[in-house]
Amino acid sequence: MEEDRPALDPDEVTVVAATANEARPVRRLVPQLRLVRAGIGLADLGAAPSTQVAFSVGLAGGFDPELAPGTVVIPREVAREDGVMMACDVAWSTALEHASLRLGFPTVTEPLLCAAAVVTHAGRATWFAKGFAAVDMETALLTGMVPRVAAVRVILDTPLHEISPAWVHPRRAAADPRNWREMAWLARWVPRYTKRAALVIAAALEDVARGSR
Repeated sequence: MEEDRPALDPDEVTVVAATANEARPVRRLVPQLRLVRAGIGLADLGAAPSTQVAFSVGLAGGFDPELAPGTVVIPREVAREDGVMMACDVAWSTALEHASLRLGFPTVTEPLLCAAAVVTHAGRATWFAKGFAAVDMETALLTGMVPRVAAVRVILDTPLHEISPAWVHPRRAAADPRNWREMAWLARWVPRYTKRAALVIAAALEDVARGSR
């Protein structure tokens, strides 16, 4: 019976990652979970996840200049650009937050914006003033597909260090010599931060397993 299932059931989780860089550490560190590589803005997601829960996992752009790259964002609420707020799953968000803190990662739970395009410059200040910590392009879209959504997003760039919007199309950006210095920076930090998101999930699953014994 559905009502007999625990609130934190890993068998009911699908991890949704936009890119190969975001999906790879999840596949390596939590291979027991379903994983879907959905494309930026869920462009490659053929069908809604079949599970009750979706984890939106990967990188984010920071709005708060006080939040350094590497900060883990586990939002309690997400919103599209129309400003309508949607609640994330309380049970899983709490478990993920506790796991992130246990691992010693800087962690915040302020709202996450889901934008249709990269937010830069003055746009970041505008959304920060509205109370949002960071931005991605997938999480709020999932709230209309599955009953329960949680997010683990790690801030990659900030208002003090923005990356070019060209990286939405990585191959095209990498071919442009103007982006090569930035490419070296991304090559160093993207693997570390995507691994951090996967480590948080792995730690949360460990906590859930211990609690069920």
